[in-house]
Amino acid sequence: MSKDETKMRLRSSSNMTAAIILVIVLVVVITLLSERHYFRWDLTSTGEHTLSDKTLQVLKNIKEPVTIRAFVRVGFQEAEDARKLLSAYQYEAANVHYELIDPERNPSVTRRYNVKNINTFVLEGYGQSQTVKIADEEHITNALITLIESETLKVYWLTGHGERVFKGQDPGALSMLQEGLTNENYEFLEINLMQEDIPKGASLVVIAAPVKSLFPEEVTSLEKHLKRGGRIIVFLEPYNDGGLKGFLKTYGIRITDDIIVDKLSRVMGGDYLLPMVVKYGIHDITKDFRLACLFDMARSVEPGDEQKSGLTVTALAYTSPNSWSERDRKSLDAGMVQFDEQDRQGPVSLAAIAEIEPPIKKELEEKGDKETDATEITGKGRLVVFGDVDFASNKRFGLAANGDFVMNTINYLVGRENLIIIKKKHKPVEPLMLNRTQGLVVFWVPVFVIPFVVLIIGIVVWNRRRSR
Repeated sequence: MSKDETKMRLRSSSNMTAAIILVIVLVVVITLLSERHYFRWDLTSTGEHTLSDKTLQVLKNIKEPVTIRAFVRVGFQEAEDARKLLSAYQYEAANVHYELIDPERNPSVTRRYNVKNINTFVLEGYGQSQTVKIADEEHITNALITLIESETLKVYWLTGHGERVFKGQDPGALSMLQEGLTNENYEFLEINLMQEDIPKGASLVVIAAPVKSLFPEEVTSLEKHLKRGGRIIVFLEPYNDGGLKGFLKTYGIRITDDIIVDKLSRVMGGDYLLPMVVKYGIHDITKDFRLACLFDMARSVEPGDEQKSGLTVTALAYTSPNSWSERDRKSLDAGMVQFDEQDRQGPVSLAAIAEIEPPIKKELEEKGDKETDATEITGKGRLVVFGDVDFASNKRFGLAANGDFVMNTINYLVGRENLIIIKKKHKPVEPLMLNRTQGLVVFWVPVFVIPFVVLIIGIVVWNRRRSR
């Protein structure tokens, strides 16, 4: 072999080596770039892999790193669903990162984050953490909103009159509600109005079905709190108004000594005294809320007939048309309930909200009413009254949409209207419609034609091998 041929071969081989190295380098560079900068296209007709506009708006406001740890069983569908959802969050926000953790393979990490159930997400950022037990876009986004706000809201729980408690596992307690709100940066404190007034920093006052009536001085404390823009939520039980009937009437809410009877609940396998709510009033609390709630021995709570200037009262939840307001307590105690003249046919309102607007201040000043202390009306007070407490108790909180309804109400009361409800995306059902000819083809081809062809091929192959 001549020297020229040797040089040509060396040159060609070196060129080939350089080309191979260049291709490898390009592949590595492209792979690294794709890990950090990649593009996603959602080609589904329903956009099931695309986050909602509300979520995208929240992600734009994330300025600090947030880590989402998903405690799921790796290798199962739940892990794949979590990966798809969280990768969408990470793609839209550079400060959001996620990690899949298998509780069985990482028990120490699971114990450190106090995770007791699989499919639980823990979000960390802004110096605090949030736990999400329902792994969907709505709850994850709301947890992000809570992280960003980072403000602890103080809830004062009225005591001293036999109210329901927010601690313990008793079915009548409201500890499940308290736990859900604590995960959203609420702090619960007990207060006795016979000993102290409501602090100005109170975000919400809860009155949970008092057995004994409040003293006039305590009612006055509630009025002062409402006038300066305070927020109050009241749960009442039938035939016991807790001494608040006059206070509620002042703010346009009417309660009646009755109990709601609902035949529809009986049809659904319940009891006559378990009214079902399927219709809601027009309000931000119930906007896009189409889920049913089930109350337990409830009374009517309605807007009063007389509407005052600067006061807006709205009914929030209605029973079915088959229900009625039963006012004969003796017949009820005797188990002889039936609709008569003194009763009122449904739908009946079970909850109402009163919202105070600044114009009411001028009206009171013109009357010269010093007792109402009009000068203290400095903000938009909000008052919500439910005609039942059991629907929010541990016994009923997880039933139907009870928990969602009361959580929505409280978030609205404290001004957290930005906590959202995101409609879940469902794949449309597209039935396959075949005409007679297509149906015959679908039947004959797999049942006869394909097996017949396979049989013929088998016979031909068998004959050829036999002839050899």
